[in-house]
Amino acid sequence: MRLEGVSVRQQGDVLRLTLPRPDVDASAARGFLVDRLEVYRALEPRGASEPPSEDAFLERARLIAIFDREELARASTRETLTLEDGPITAFGHRWLYAARLVDARGRPGPLSNIAQIEPQGDVPSPPHALRAVDAAQDVVLLTWAPPARNVDGSAPPNVLGYNVYRRRVEDPHFGPPLNGAALVTGTEWRDRDFQYGVEYVYVVRAVAPARDGTLIESRDATPIRFTPRDTFPPAPPEGVIAASAQGIISLFWTPNREPDVVGYYIYRAPSADASESAWVRLNATPHPLTTYRDETVQPGARYAYRITAVDRFGNESRPSEIVVQEVLRDAHLSVSRSLHSEPPTSALWIARGRAHHPHRGG
Repeated sequence: MRLEGVSVRQQGDVLRLTLPRPDVDASAARGFLVDRLEVYRALEPRGASEPPSEDAFLERARLIAIFDREELARASTRETLTLEDGPITAFGHRWLYAARLVDARGRPGPLSNIAQIEPQGDVPSPPHALRAVDAAQDVVLLTWAPPARNVDGSAPPNVLGYNVYRRRVEDPHFGPPLNGAALVTGTEWRDRDFQYGVEYVYVVRAVAPARDGTLIESRDATPIRFTPRDTFPPAPPEGVIAASAQGIISLFWTPNREPDVVGYYIYRAPSADASESAWVRLNATPHPLTTYRDETVQPGARYAYRITAVDRFGNESRPSEIVVQEVLRDAHLSVSRSLHSEPPTSALWIARGRAHHPHRGG
């Protein structure tokens, strides 16, 4: 059974082989009982005109890896086998790779296709000092230091840009670069598409131009694990209005724009200049609406109110501007607004008739 699709690419100072995973069961049905897969490597001078024949390759190749039957049968045939060979020490040579199956009696099958590559020495070393921080709401900031030299020791490093990768800690492989096809030209990246509370692994690779017009990546910067945490409170609620009629006070305000806001805390004090200890929170859990009805008031008394927004991680905003309202006994409506506030749409209907309250506080 002949393997097809052996390929090789350079990453930094190593060569990465990809080999098709043979179908062990299908081979057995054809009478070839796979015992192992052998991988060979040969070197020849750069610029050689033709790839060697199978016999010529095997004459000067040496065995560099073996995959046994158990390893070959461990996963689906849709998955590939990978092998890292390095570090590269001979940049002036062509490196050739091939593989073949061997049966239980030690008889080899035909040689695979011969993959070849001429490694470049002017590929950058990995970036270093990779760091991640929660920089702002829904922003993880990654920073790193550029490589100092190329893998062959030459300087300055041949850096065209960088690729940034991320995976969940439980995932075995990285996906495509977070930055897409456009390389990162600086030494920082802002990740804006993640979930708070999920542990991620980040790596960065420097990228150099290849001789054939493609791109070659460096080896990975030292991976870091990072769990984003939301410690950023919402903005203070705006447009707070207080209205009184029939011995109660109703509050209205504009909804916060942050998508993770789950509700609001309503605070009350005897006056606007009351001490901090005099402010009492009226609701035990975040209030999900932008209206609130306070019935625990005394007719004729004046009360000060302020409101905070709360997100799903418990971050609480700074207080809104304070509104002060007197409790009226009859149905006559009195409205007080915070400074510079515009009446929210939810409050407009209350000024057109008797005080009717959609939600009772407490």
